[in-house]
Amino acid sequence: MTGLAVDVVARRGGFALDVRMEVASGEVVAVLGRNGAGKSTLLSVLAGLVRPETGHIALAGRVLTDTGRRVHVPPHRRGVGLLAQDPLLFPHLSVLANVAFGPSCLGASRRQSEDAARHWLSEVDAVGLAGRRRWQLSGGQAQRVALARALAAEPDLLLLDEPFAALDVDAAPALRAMTRRVLRGASRTALLVTHDPLDALVLADRVIVLSEGRLVEQGPTRSVLARPRTRFSAGVAGLNLIAGTAGPHGLATPDGTRLAGLRQEPVTDGDPVVGVFAPSAVAVHVRRPHGSPRNVFPALVAGLEPHGDVIRLRVAATPGLDWVEGLAADVTPAAVADLALEPGTMVWLAVKATEVAVHPAPSRA
Repeated sequence: MTGLAVDVVARRGGFALDVRMEVASGEVVAVLGRNGAGKSTLLSVLAGLVRPETGHIALAGRVLTDTGRRVHVPPHRRGVGLLAQDPLLFPHLSVLANVAFGPSCLGASRRQSEDAARHWLSEVDAVGLAGRRRWQLSGGQAQRVALARALAAEPDLLLLDEPFAALDVDAAPALRAMTRRVLRGASRTALLVTHDPLDALVLADRVIVLSEGRLVEQGPTRSVLARPRTRFSAGVAGLNLIAGTAGPHGLATPDGTRLAGLRQEPVTDGDPVVGVFAPSAVAVHVRRPHGSPRNVFPALVAGLEPHGDVIRLRVAATPGLDWVEGLAADVTPAAVADLALEPGTMVWLAVKATEVAVHPAPSRA
């Protein structure tokens, strides 16, 4: 069975989605991007809820959309399942009947539908919930049932739209692990929209990043999160990112500031690049430091928040240094007290050149 091939342009008001992508059969791809990047529009186009202005969508060897030939398969015939934050279970039906609903709609007999429902409830460790109604389920239990219902319809593509976002911290890890097991066991092709890097790391083979309706970054999950090329994916991975152009010893920011770093891939001087470094690699000073060669630049403390055993300091831009906005540094609670750090404090950030990895910037093509 072939996978998913998408080449579409879709408009919603003043927003335009322009995406070309492929997903192999049995592959799980995480879709990342800021709010408004086009993630929901992409899912709506794939589900058949939004018709693209132009383009083509093929899934499992079937053409779902072809604007040139005026082909548009309606949502209920596309072979696409959806699991969202809200389980959307029918309140008047039992759990078993909820899960049996999909097979029944596809023409299965009542016995076949209920057999399929029991199978998928067993797969998600929820067979003991078969006789309950929605109001008798916890959030985690309801989401397990919703996953079973989505899979019982045997979709060629499963769309997972922030499926764990509404769960508490105790329920999410177990459901995430169970979802991975079920998806792998069924070799299910899936797109996962998420803001949580753990979702991507645990579930996805590959990551794509959307920005302003376009695909700007993609690659194996661990590669993208370890070597991000957009500010958003760097934030998801917990890293700092500075954009600029390649220079002999690192990169130059748009305002001409030179940042020393180590090139990770071949680039030509003047090419668009990004410099990536961890918050733990940033030293914070209240006076400009001197000594060993390193990158030093001023910033204003914008906020302080606990982050495990350290305090994560975020900074705001200073006049003429807009690229500093949003950078983070990890400091100890003792350092916060000793340096009297608080929002509005002027500080100097220092990063060794050996800690800055320079990569080619993503293409907008």
